[in-house]
Amino acid sequence: MCRGSLVGAALGTLLSAACPASGTPPSLVVENVTVLPMTPDSAPLRNVTVIVESRRIAWLGDPAGSRAPRGARKVDGRGKYLLPGFTDMHMHLLNDRLMRLWTGNKSLPDGYVKLDELLLPYVANGITQVFNLSAMSETIGQRNEVNSGRVLGPHIATAALIDGSPPTWPQGMSRSAATPGDGRQAVRDAAADDYEFIKVYSKLNLDTFTAIVDEARKLNMRVVGHIPQREKGLTEKFFQPGFDLVAHAEEFAQHTNPPAHEAISHYVEMARRNQTWLIATLTLDERILEQMRDPKSLRTRSELRHLLPDEYRLLLNDNPYQKGLDDERIAYVQRIVDFNRELVRAYAAAGIPVLTGTDSPVPGLAPGFSLHDEFESLARAGMSNLQILEGTTRHPAEWLGTLEDRGTIEIGKRADLVLLDADPLERIGNTRSIAAVIIDGQYINRAELDRRMRVLAERNELQ
Repeated sequence: MCRGSLVGAALGTLLSAACPASGTPPSLVVENVTVLPMTPDSAPLRNVTVIVESRRIAWLGDPAGSRAPRGARKVDGRGKYLLPGFTDMHMHLLNDRLMRLWTGNKSLPDGYVKLDELLLPYVANGITQVFNLSAMSETIGQRNEVNSGRVLGPHIATAALIDGSPPTWPQGMSRSAATPGDGRQAVRDAAADDYEFIKVYSKLNLDTFTAIVDEARKLNMRVVGHIPQREKGLTEKFFQPGFDLVAHAEEFAQHTNPPAHEAISHYVEMARRNQTWLIATLTLDERILEQMRDPKSLRTRSELRHLLPDEYRLLLNDNPYQKGLDDERIAYVQRIVDFNRELVRAYAAAGIPVLTGTDSPVPGLAPGFSLHDEFESLARAGMSNLQILEGTTRHPAEWLGTLEDRGTIEIGKRADLVLLDADPLERIGNTRSIAAVIIDGQYINRAELDRRMRVLAERNELQ
């Protein structure tokens, strides 16, 4: 059920609108729209009609051959562009326990983190699928709330984080594995607990990493993560069958100091041979550099006002990226930023998929909004607009194993779609021009999205 105990009229207004309607949403007809199907080698389909029934795409084609269901909502798509919903392939979904760990505030009450409000900025930014790379037991419940329709939000994929000993992050956020036997057991435990993927982390030794990847392959669990043992000269040894996705471009940058630009072609060849894709997270280091150079910039960014109040206070008053600053540390991050862009350019030129992810809500990254920052960063790095759109629609669905359900616009696929006022193939910044989001068949126009987001920001300011 949608949450009932409401505090304040503004909060009540938000939640009454945010709760999914009971039953199946009304049928929807989008007329005379340009469709970007995002299927391989597909061209835009101009002046077509798309019909959504029972949360699925029931018709795609010539308006003359379409027949609107009785009582369907009709939307004029002239001058607009319809494409699959976006995916943030690297994010971290908060919950009450994680907020207490992160902020150090053990007195935060149960229910402080409200899932519908947490997911709203993703929906408002056209994101219909996310990949949580530090999933906890609470995340399994959050995933189930969305899948059941009780909460409106993007589909949540879950990865259990396994690190060396002692782990970088507290117990609960991660599992610790000091030996190959520990690693295999951690994978088996994650599978038994209903996690879908495994995330490997920085402190794992090579033998334990190898055991984790092998055990995951036996259990048909794909592996994403860091490249462990930085600056040890072992980078290539971690590229073994089953290590399918690197979580950051900076993982390559930090395996030497300074980052080895001359090794980029070798890194890309390693990835090509091993079929290891990349989540770039360019915006992560760019935002870190921005706030290191100008801490006051955080106070001018309106999108950060949608963060939880304690999260926002931590960002401004206890931000780890604004402690112990000196010119050398700032120069080091600048070197990583420069390296990341060159690596992404080389990956894209080699035809290896680069997936869109943000690492939000790392301080400085606004959930939802930061994915559009990432699109623009990838374009500056040299990726084509088509490659970027593929990296946020079809390719994530391919990697996550959800392509039969979503990620392209085809008859029978789930209606997780974004309607834009301008062509993103012409200019990638046009992904921000969202006219409406269609999520699990439910149509929400721009005015309604803005209203919900405004109420959320106002509510947070009152706390």
